[in-house]
Amino acid sequence: MKFPSPLHLVTDPAPVLHHRAERVRDFDSELRSLVAEMYQRCVEWQGVGLAAPQVGLNLQLAVIVYEGQRFTICNPVRLAGQGEVDAREGCLSLPGRAGTVRRFETTTVRYRNLQGRGVMRTFEGWLARIVQHESAHLVGVLCPERLAPGATFAEVTDEEDEEELEG
Repeated sequence: MKFPSPLHLVTDPAPVLHHRAERVRDFDSELRSLVAEMYQRCVEWQGVGLAAPQVGLNLQLAVIVYEGQRFTICNPVRLAGQGEVDAREGCLSLPGRAGTVRRFETTTVRYRNLQGRGVMRTFEGWLARIVQHESAHLVGVLCPERLAPGATFAEVTDEEDEEELEG
C-alpha cells in the first residue's frame, strides 16, 4: 500500500475519525517509512501521540513520543485497566478544545510493534492515558465521547493556556 507524503492532519468531523480502522497486516519498509513520517509530524505538531486516522489513513497504527521514548503500536487490544482518573485532554484533531476525560490509571495492552512482533505491556500514569487516547482513535472514539461525568469539551481560553503553562 502506498501512503501519501507529506502527511496532513485530519480534523473532526472527517469520517475516518469516526469508525474502526483496518488492522495492519504488512510490516514492511512502506510501513516503516510511514511511521517515520508520523513521528516527524507528531513532534512538528507538538503532540505526544498520533494515530493513523488523524492523518487520513484507515489503519490501526499509532506512534507515541513521550519523555524521550518513541514507540509504535499496531492493532492494540486492551486486556485490563485499573483505577479511574479524570484529567484534562485535548486532541490534535480537535484543535483549540479540551475537556476532562476519564481513563484508566493503569492499562495492559497487547499490540504489535513496528517489526510485527506481539508485545504485551502495562502502562501507568500519563503514558497509560496517551496509549488509551491513541488506541481509542483506532476504533473511532474521540475524547469528547469519554468525558468525566459533568465535564464538557469546550474552547480553550487564553487564561486556561496560561494556567497550564504555569502548572
